[in-house]
Amino acid sequence: MNRPSLLRGLSATAGVGALSPFLRPAKSAAQTRRTLTLGLTSRSANEWTIFVADKAGFFAANGLQVDQIVVGSSAACAQQLTAGSIDIGSVSSTQVVEAVLGGAPIVEILNEMTIAPYSILARKGMTAFAQLKGKTMIVGGPNDITRIFADKVIAGNGLRPDDVTYTFAGATSDRYAALLSGSVDAAILLPPFSFRAAGDGYPVVAEVQKYVQHFPFGGLAARIDWAKSHSDYVVAFDKSCLQAVQWLSDPSKKNRAVDILVEGTNTRREDALGSYDLLVSRLHVYSRDGRFSDDDFRQVLEALVGSKQVSLPTPLPSRFYDNRYADQAFKGIRAPR
Repeated sequence: MNRPSLLRGLSATAGVGALSPFLRPAKSAAQTRRTLTLGLTSRSANEWTIFVADKAGFFAANGLQVDQIVVGSSAACAQQLTAGSIDIGSVSSTQVVEAVLGGAPIVEILNEMTIAPYSILARKGMTAFAQLKGKTMIVGGPNDITRIFADKVIAGNGLRPDDVTYTFAGATSDRYAALLSGSVDAAILLPPFSFRAAGDGYPVVAEVQKYVQHFPFGGLAARIDWAKSHSDYVVAFDKSCLQAVQWLSDPSKKNRAVDILVEGTNTRREDALGSYDLLVSRLHVYSRDGRFSDDDFRQVLEALVGSKQVSLPTPLPSRFYDNRYADQAFKGIRAPR
């Protein structure tokens, strides 16, 4: 990506000598911003910090123009990263393992969420998860992280994985639409869509965080070679997102944060308020330092071994993440006042 030359405009004063810094034409914000393309799985509370970094001005303050596109699934983000169609993408921890083991040259560069705030909502009239035996549930994909979470909830309720028939849609908005259409009996949803469905009378029959505790499920990834050659972009991006977490965690910003989520997800304000109370005030799901750890990824690898997607011996956890960018970004953030 071409940056504006610092020498632009010197030809007009050739022969006069070096220009004083005070006489050089000032560059506009548009000229100095570095542009990158960000792929999102969908527009849900999973990406709230992205929305805040954009609307509260952190991307701009750190010299970035971030063009957001909705790709539709974590797997699709991994594929587009590998192809070079996007620069940074929302790729779940399980998906990055699958992609890397399949030969994709990508790596997680920022830990977004440390707790999985999914809910499983069922067809109207159901009152308990056990009633889903013999029914259909929609998850993200056959190897998606939502499938792993759903399997854990199924086991926690005394059922077997084959007691439920799975169908698939990568984005939580698409799974919400399937539930509303009546084409499935249950759906695993993220806020604010889980709140919207509950408000429309669909019963919550399970909260995933009761069955899966601390689990690094939401991450942002990049191609390894692109991240190395654009390390300033990656650090600026990570810094913007971590500043957004601090901003989002400030109770005085609650109303503005809710407005941003309403705009970002096209949802009702009451659903966004419920999302704030759950994700920010109660569960504190957003990572404040953006770091992954070997212990984090051991949980991911163990889950994938249990679902027969990864074989023993498991690879080194550090193969799937690079904390250097988040660490550098975090050092440059002032503590919130």
